[in-house]
Amino acid sequence: MKSKSLLKTGLFSLIAVGSLSSFLYLNTVAKGEPTSQTLEFCEDQIMDKLDNLENKKSLPEAFILKKLVEMGKNLIP
Repeated sequence: MKSKSLLKTGLFSLIAVGSLSSFLYLNTVAKGEPTSQTLEFCEDQIMDKLDNLENKKSLPEAFILKKLVEMGKNLIP
């Protein structure tokens, strides 16, 4: 029974220390000032993603209609 309590305390301490160290690390990384190159790179990535979304965007009704037409073509000999 004593070993279970010791194991629980050890695991809880490990999780608490890991969480605290992660929190401190992320706060120190987030404090850095972004440079203009970093901002331009991020802007380029965002614009590329937006362009990809615009190209792939389609309405569900149009997709269903397209599939129905393809199925109809397969049924016609």
